[in-house]
Amino acid sequence: MATVGVAALLGMVGMGATALVTATPASAAVVNQEFAFRIPLFGGALGYTAVVISSNWSASAATVKEGSNFTFNSATTTTVVPKTSSGFTLQSIQDTFNYYPIPAGTTFVSAVASGPVSFTPAGGTATTSPLTVTYCPTVTSPGCTADPTSLTFPGTFLGHTPAPYLQAGTQAGLQFAGGGSLTTPGLTVTLKGTTGGTTVNWTQTEFKTTSTLTVGVVTVLGYPSNAPIPTVSAPSMALLNPPPTLATTSIAGTASVSAVLPNSGPLAGGTRVKVIGQFLDNPTGVTFGGKPATNVIPLTSDSLLATAPAGSAGTVDVQVATALSGSPPNGVDKFTYTAGPTVYGISPSVGPPAGGTSVTITGLHLTGATAVHFGTAPATITANTATSITATAPPGVGVVDVTVTAGGKTSTISQQDRFSYLAGYFLAASDGGVFAYGNAPFSGSAGGGPLNKPVVGIASTSDGVGYWLVASDGGVFAYGNAQFYGSTGAQTLNSPVVGMASTPDGFGYWLVAADGGVFAFGDAQFFGSMGGAHLNQPVVGIAATPDGGGYWLVAADGGIFAYGDAQFFGSMGGTPLNKPVVGIAATSTGKGYWMTASDGGVFSEGDAAFAGSAGSLKLNSPVVGMAGNSNAGYWLGAADGGVFNYGVPFYGSAGGVRLNKPVVGIAAS
Repeated sequence: MATVGVAALLGMVGMGATALVTATPASAAVVNQEFAFRIPLFGGALGYTAVVISSNWSASAATVKEGSNFTFNSATTTTVVPKTSSGFTLQSIQDTFNYYPIPAGTTFVSAVASGPVSFTPAGGTATTSPLTVTYCPTVTSPGCTADPTSLTFPGTFLGHTPAPYLQAGTQAGLQFAGGGSLTTPGLTVTLKGTTGGTTVNWTQTEFKTTSTLTVGVVTVLGYPSNAPIPTVSAPSMALLNPPPTLATTSIAGTASVSAVLPNSGPLAGGTRVKVIGQFLDNPTGVTFGGKPATNVIPLTSDSLLATAPAGSAGTVDVQVATALSGSPPNGVDKFTYTAGPTVYGISPSVGPPAGGTSVTITGLHLTGATAVHFGTAPATITANTATSITATAPPGVGVVDVTVTAGGKTSTISQQDRFSYLAGYFLAASDGGVFAYGNAPFSGSAGGGPLNKPVVGIASTSDGVGYWLVASDGGVFAYGNAQFYGSTGAQTLNSPVVGMASTPDGFGYWLVAADGGVFAFGDAQFFGSMGGAHLNQPVVGIAATPDGGGYWLVAADGGIFAYGDAQFFGSMGGTPLNKPVVGIAATSTGKGYWMTASDGGVFSEGDAAFAGSAGSLKLNSPVVGMAGNSNAGYWLGAADGGVFNYGVPFYGSAGGVRLNKPVVGIAAS
């Protein structure tokens, strides 16, 4: 028998444009899903074809609270079973099943049909039968008929449905004659949201149906595809994984607060505070010790701004209420009301263990400071105003809090008053290997482990005690005190990721792709990108402003793109370069930046001072990145692990050392 066309085959198996997939009210979105299947006519395999089936599911809510139940719903639909197709007589259809995997982040609770399956034969009386709904926790569960593994015939897909899954279909063996009207009831599937922060997509991964024709029995087994539907049978068709989303909801975790910056302020209130945590979306209120804050502005799902109300001397909990939950009090959500000094910033925040670094301390009520301590060691005060102190750092080790004593009161310690004696830098190789120099602490690496894609960049935490690596697929690896806030490792990207930058407070980071796309995680805000815009050359790096309110992207031709509060100070775009630009670093003031090229050439803009370059040197390997140190200078890192220092100390390098893979990035501790 010759290969039949798509329309003929669908008629033969008893499927029209609406098929037997249940539909929901008009408020839900119609999804046209393509299913590809082999044409198994009478013992032969004549090839593959596909059909588009309209499906219409809805979710009970766009967002649900972690631990609560929600539903995906469909509604009753009616289909007329065809009597003939392409000259063949369709006697009946039977055993029509749809298969739906239980989404990750949920557990199955129940599935209930809105009524029975009803069939009215042509000119006859309606009869009913149950819709068979079966939950299949494993592939071997009784009554479960989805294919647990991919099928191949011959030498191509077909696909599979992973357990656990739900199957819904007509009563086994019950036939529905051609020309009759088949009504399939709606289905309410109840799930429990178990994992906060999860987007739950309801999908269909497979369907089956069997038709009895005058010339034999045809069984169709279909899987999601997005290949062009052939006009005649094709030797193979590509599967679509994951399949289209039929309905979706999000599971909101319980709100929590992990940091309050700054964590102290005057009794009169008015302190502008950044609250950092998890699941802070759609805040309905922020309280300081039960008193409502004002001017609450959401920043990201993990951060918001609020203005502290007036309060009495002492420490209170800062709590966030959202539409679905409220943050419980904990040990890190504290804000201290004080009549004494407060410290809001340290610059520079890194120096050598020998001391001697001139440090500017900013805050409030600093007038008449009688002492400044780096940890327990006293510092020498060289200048003092109400909002600023200049002091010389004493010798020290590790990371310490800088406190100010004035009027008999000492400032509350916070994450914003920290000074690190861990001066140095990290190099990262494409295999995830990390090399630490100076006092930069080694906290681990991905070297020796299997990676889906090579590492392309590194960024350090604000105190230098940890760092992140990023791979070209956007996968992120966190070490030391660096926390994982998310990645694009499971996403399909238009262009590979080429670099990353961390927020100044260390509670988030940005990834940048070669097409200028930007991905923000944690408390890193998205301010814009070049994704989708025409670029003369690919983007190669990103640098953040000192307050985390913006960032710069740099392209291989030296073009600069500024977002948020990042200002444009100039670029090399349009200027002939000897070699392409490969990296960027910002000054500590946010008023300038450096760029470096693969030949070690350095270009400075704004208040970035030119301290030297390797542009005139013969290099063993190309420069791959740079790291800045305040306004003093910068380091360049080469692919062979060589390091070139300008205006800053040299702490060592891997130059001359045999590396398993080339170095791809450098970050200051």
